[in-house]
Amino acid sequence: MKLSEDRVRVVKEYLTSKGISEKRIQTKAWGPSKPVASNETEEKRKQNRRVEFTIMKL
Repeated sequence: MKLSEDRVRVVKEYLTSKGISEKRIQTKAWGPSKPVASNETEEKRKQNRRVEFTIMKL
């Protein structure tokens, strides 16, 4: 879970460094609770190390 939280924190820092207001960014660290692939192999574990975001409004 800590790794997931660190990952979203770093992405948020990057976006704010590019001029996006911190008020416009919401983060949620899912950790191992929402995998997109099984963790059977290293390749599949890599798919679970991700940050997803949705643009709500332009």
